[in-house]
Amino acid sequence: MEHSEYLIKGILMGALFGFVLFKVGAIRYSRVEGMLLLRDLKIMKFAFTGIATASIIYGVAAIFGIAESTNLIPRVMPYMGIAHVIGGVMFGIAMASAGFCPGTCVARVGAGKFISAAGVLGLIVGILAYNAIQPSLVEAGILGHSKDLTLYGVLGISFGPLAVAWGVLFIILALVADYLDPAKKLYQEQQYSSFAEKLIKGEWHWAVGGVAAGSIIAAVTAQGEYLGFSGALLALVGWIADSLGHPLSNVLPKITESTMYRAGLLIGVLPGAFLAALISGKFKFDPVPPAFAQAVAPLPIVRMVLVFFAGVFLALGAMIGGGCTTGAFLAAYPTLSIGSMVMSATYFIVGVITANLIYMGRWQRFIEAKKVSEEVYD
Repeated sequence: MEHSEYLIKGILMGALFGFVLFKVGAIRYSRVEGMLLLRDLKIMKFAFTGIATASIIYGVAAIFGIAESTNLIPRVMPYMGIAHVIGGVMFGIAMASAGFCPGTCVARVGAGKFISAAGVLGLIVGILAYNAIQPSLVEAGILGHSKDLTLYGVLGISFGPLAVAWGVLFIILALVADYLDPAKKLYQEQQYSSFAEKLIKGEWHWAVGGVAAGSIIAAVTAQGEYLGFSGALLALVGWIADSLGHPLSNVLPKITESTMYRAGLLIGVLPGAFLAALISGKFKFDPVPPAFAQAVAPLPIVRMVLVFFAGVFLALGAMIGGGCTTGAFLAAYPTLSIGSMVMSATYFIVGVITANLIYMGRWQRFIEAKKVSEEVYD
């Protein structure tokens, strides 16, 4: 197979990241929705720690002059103006409605939550729809305008020192979030007989997961690539479409080594999450806990339709806005890209508003369902 070496490398890195996503609890509906409701900040603390880790790695490499020799030169997401806002609004509404992003949607399937397969199908349809409408978006002036815009460029400061300071800032933000986290009062962590058993079977601490995630992000950069699952989704769908003789000529006219690597990242998430769920003893064909399901959509078919369309709008939002929760936040903030900051700030604010509208008047139901979700590991 052409470029198979790059596909395998991508699969391995995607599997590592999928493993971490599961072990830190980032694929769970209660965690994602809890973050957007500001009732469970574990994913936020995990992300802040991941950003801090990658930022410090990049910064130290730059300060000591080894960034080029180690290939730790981060790729900066361009600033695209109004596209970030439009894409961010679509992404935020979809994420809050279904409780996942592109990477976690695929990881949920790997962990046995097959209702998320409807979301994966929606993601694919969203990519195909984006390929169809991309020329119209360019013609309308929404896409087609981009420029390099970074925090260190605007401030006139060298990247290395600012990246390290940025990392320290996010360590502080993670500690503040941990101090304020309401979820610590909602339930007791499961007890294990030994540290080894806890490490293997339990949910990892947010700091451990964050350091692992940030290290993987830096490792992918060192391989000359970028860890972003919306781009990986585009690469995978584009590769399959090209293999079937119907290339996505508007958005991915050529299949390259990088395309194969990024496609591998998304493929790898499935076995990574599956392995993590299996060794943790939490691979179950479970639906979202009933109290959550009833709060959003009581009928299974309605939930599947909701998840499908959430996938469609997640893909469209990510493509228009330039990234997802990994590509425009976790992996992007260490690059000090202002475009990623605009995109992620938009979808987070919109996601918080949407989640709170969904659960308005249902706070007690959320707390009760969160306790149930610990038993079924939603």
